[in-house]
Amino acid sequence: MRIKNAILIVLIGMLVITSSCSMNIDEEYVHQSNDSVTSNMKEEQNEENTVQSEDSIQDIAAAPSLGGISLGDTSEDVVANLGDSYSESTESDVSGFIGEDLAIWNYDNGITVSIGKTSGKVLRIVSSSPDFKTDLGIKVGDVADTVFKTYKPMFKEAVSRHSDETLVGWFIMKDGAVIIFDFDKSDDTLINSDITSDSEVEEIILSYWKYFD
Repeated sequence: MRIKNAILIVLIGMLVITSSCSMNIDEEYVHQSNDSVTSNMKEEQNEENTVQSEDSIQDIAAAPSLGGISLGDTSEDVVANLGDSYSESTESDVSGFIGEDLAIWNYDNGITVSIGKTSGKVLRIVSSSPDFKTDLGIKVGDVADTVFKTYKPMFKEAVSRHSDETLVGWFIMKDGAVIIFDFDKSDDTLINSDITSDSEVEEIILSYWKYFD
């Protein structure tokens, strides 16, 4: 009888030990699984951040545009985007800054495109209508606060060639382009002064910085 009891006790002990080992293995497996899931989540997050960063770089690297038109576009590109309902005039390059005369295409809906007579390329775009946005989504009617929050983190403001004065609302972009936000057309100058956070954009000009004296 004592022998049977002893055998029974030994068997029970073995079962307890086996069960304990099994629980430890299960806990270790769960721990390893959790670590694996966490690691995978971190990798996926890093990949997502990388993609978002690349997208931002691509956005900045893209050619600046106004109304879907970029500097260097052809007349065919302009017609494809804006249509052919425009009136045309000629602007002579009297100052010699541009290097060629311009064909000025005036659209009734508030956008004007200047195309080089010799090069056949877009050299200037001017919008006075809220219907035409920049590539970063800014349009006529937007306030200064929105403009500066959008452009200042990515682009430097131009500095006058005649002084160290910063040209507020003028931003130097890639390939020598400059975009100008004019907050007061009534003063007949593109130089902005007395701008407040709620001053509204009245005109947007996209051209080349070298054309401005």
